[in-house]
Amino acid sequence: MTVGEVYDYLNTIAPFRTQDDFDNSGLLIGSRDTEVYRIAVCLDITNDVVEECARVGAQLIVSHHPVIFNKIRSLNENSTVYRLIQHDIAAVCNHTPLDMARGGISDVMYELMGFGDPKNSPVLHQIYPDKNIGYGRIAYLDFEISADGLAETAKNVFSCKGIKYVDGGRSIKSVAVCGGAGNDEVYRCIDMGIDAIITGDVKHHAFVDAYNVGVTVIDAGHYATENIIVSKLIQKLSAKFPESEIFEPAANAELCKYI
Repeated sequence: MTVGEVYDYLNTIAPFRTQDDFDNSGLLIGSRDTEVYRIAVCLDITNDVVEECARVGAQLIVSHHPVIFNKIRSLNENSTVYRLIQHDIAAVCNHTPLDMARGGISDVMYELMGFGDPKNSPVLHQIYPDKNIGYGRIAYLDFEISADGLAETAKNVFSCKGIKYVDGGRSIKSVAVCGGAGNDEVYRCIDMGIDAIITGDVKHHAFVDAYNVGVTVIDAGHYATENIIVSKLIQKLSAKFPESEIFEPAANAELCKYI
């Protein structure tokens, strides 16, 4: 198969045309015509991931976060883009489309939390209202749970090394989930009267503002809430392209340490 065939398949799962204005998803390094026999799937393309892929002979890396996001001002041997080109490894990155798509990160979070089938769950932040596409999902529970219980569940299902949260002080019957950087979605939950949100990259003042109005905020981390998509992509790609080896690099690991 070719890089182009993999790109086209990913485009059916999370269409690249739906990416947000600030995003840079798509085929960012390489040619559509390159033949592919071994594919690495990861959250971030780091130098360690590239070097591992070069050692094992992977021709393509599929990642969630774009390897080219900010303006490139220079290229040298320490640049990940430089190393990809040096080793002739293509990169397809599917970022915000995979954040928003049905079957994407928010739906996986919803499922892992045990909230049931996310297929018909309301979208927290509609980007394309006519297509019901956007960031986050809302679960309306048929049971009540405490902030402590919800935080403990999130820590376990997302395999968090650490977690921080603020207890809004009320019993929880509605929960929003949103992978990655969901600080702004905290305020959306406040406005919508949602009892709790599980997300990542929450700022101090958002914790304070949520606490003051009784909303529980659980920061499970950017990495932990999004790395869950890697195994799902491997399953999908393996089923579609059984003739290729599709794997998660050992270097696909959280860089931050906790003490």
